[in-house]
Amino acid sequence: MPDVTEQQAQRLIAFAVERLGRQEGNGQCWTLVNNGFASVGFHKPSSTYRWGRVVDQLANARPGDVFQFSNFRVSVRVDNDEGWQEETLSRGDPRHTAILESIDANGRATFLESNVDGSFNVQRHRFYVRTADLDDGNGERTTVRVSGSFTIYRPQAEEE
Repeated sequence: MPDVTEQQAQRLIAFAVERLGRQEGNGQCWTLVNNGFASVGFHKPSSTYRWGRVVDQLANARPGDVFQFSNFRVSVRVDNDEGWQEETLSRGDPRHTAILESIDANGRATFLESNVDGSFNVQRHRFYVRTADLDDGNGERTTVRVSGSFTIYRPQAEEE
């Protein structure tokens, strides 16, 4: 089966964006993706938690891809002249499914997801998905450390 086009992938993103702040189905993370696939006509493989063709490298991820997190954790520490602060975020205990809305060159991604932070509502969250040491050139340093894993899936178009 062929990969969905970038234009088709935008339909999945639009499906999730339309539901921001509301519960989709039973509110589970995979339900958002599963219902989105059904709504926009994407092929859903019969395997549980498999959402299409595996994308081998994060650099090849694109909006509309589905991330399947497994025991994923990211810690971000920001140091500057005023001190430091640290945040930790986790996804997938053991698994979590989310739709990629965007990603930047530093590995900071925006996801559309549900069943996080004690809520079944669809939410938008932005967090890093790769380890990095970043310096803004003005005295602020960001250290990002990730553990666990994720698989990136490229949705497939239904055969016509």
